[in-house]
Amino acid sequence: MLIKALIIFFIFLILYQVFLANSSATLKREGLENAGDFGDNSSCSSSVLAYKNSGAIQVLQDQVNKLMGLDKEVKDISGNVASLNQQVASLVNQQAQAATQLAGNKPVQTSGLSSVP
Repeated sequence: MLIKALIIFFIFLILYQVFLANSSATLKREGLENAGDFGDNSSCSSSVLAYKNSGAIQVLQDQVNKLMGLDKEVKDISGNVASLNQQVASLVNQQAQAATQLAGNKPVQTSGLSSVP
């Protein structure tokens, strides 16, 4: 009974989504809310658009200049990462040497492992 109710519920959800996708009442589509608000395309607006573009270029130039200041910090962090990598490799070698000194190079002799025919 529960399975049939769930099947009916999900069929209803699918049909509702198909209805929403095909209905003409939903004129607003994602990304089209401000499609008509860009401005007119008359010949006298080219100077206005050039002015807007120059402002946008200036903003982008300022942002690029801010990013150029991060170059030194990135190099410092890169050096720190290389140093930490060497330290970790040294610790791994020290741990391996300590384990070798503790356990030795030869495996421990065990008894009772012979195969029985």
